[in-house]
Amino acid sequence: MKGKILAIDDELHMLKLLERVFTEKTSYQITTTNNSLEVPSILEREMFDLVITDLRMPGMDGLDVLRWIKERNRTEEVILITAFGSPEIAGKALAGGAHHYLTKPFRKEEILFAADRALACCRMRRDLIRLKKLFNREPMKEAAREFGREYVHYWAGALDWDVDAVAKRIGLNRDAVQAALEDNGIENT
Repeated sequence: MKGKILAIDDELHMLKLLERVFTEKTSYQITTTNNSLEVPSILEREMFDLVITDLRMPGMDGLDVLRWIKERNRTEEVILITAFGSPEIAGKALAGGAHHYLTKPFRKEEILFAADRALACCRMRRDLIRLKKLFNREPMKEAAREFGREYVHYWAGALDWDVDAVAKRIGLNRDAVQAALEDNGIENT
């Protein structure tokens, strides 16, 4: 799964480390910034799946970034990292909606594991939002049509966008699968 990560830290060496770890060990796309004041404009331009942010930074600190995301009901998960960890700060971060809290220095495996779990939660949250929209769709005929598109899209993603494999798996002809994918704005044949 390709996940999009935004990493925020005022220490350039930490950003380089995160970039290297995720580039070498995953297929995730990572964007970095050492200026926390840029974060709102970055997030307004682009959706991410995960935000990894340092806790203590000039400008917006990690809790400010977390609050900004939660106040706008965005779906990004947030992992806070800090060299100045304490149980009180960890509790505050988790109570504020952070997915995870890591104390520096951390092992590569720790950040990779936390990121994998956070990205899975992000996918589930977005799936739930889509399903809620589907169940609120009226009339039923339109809801059924929308469900059909979602169903085809799900299987297309699971089967590497192989239209013939999707058609065989779900029992539709190739043209119906292709039409459903094009209806979702996807044209992978």
